[in-house]
Amino acid sequence: MPFVVRDRTGAITQLRDSGEEWLDVEDVEVVAFLQRLSSDKAKQALSATDNDMVRVIDDLVDLLVANQVLIFTELPERVQTKLLTRKQLRKDMNALQNLMVDDEGLF
Repeated sequence: MPFVVRDRTGAITQLRDSGEEWLDVEDVEVVAFLQRLSSDKAKQALSATDNDMVRVIDDLVDLLVANQVLIFTELPERVQTKLLTRKQLRKDMNALQNLMVDDEGLF
């Protein structure tokens, strides 16, 4: 291990237990491939949580405003606009989902 699979440009795309071209695990190309793979997976994992974190932040702002820890109008106008836009979009989506559920009961 590892046998390598390369793309048309000669870059390593996979490591396998068997194959035609074998490289030492400490080979510069193998190490670079593993580092790139590790970095890509970490970026994907972080990106996968972005939508959830946006919702957490929205809910946190709502909670802080409701408890008067944060005054909404003291936020920069651009932030207020973005938060209000997201809140309206969520409200519209919920209304649409409720309509769809209600329509299912008519048939």
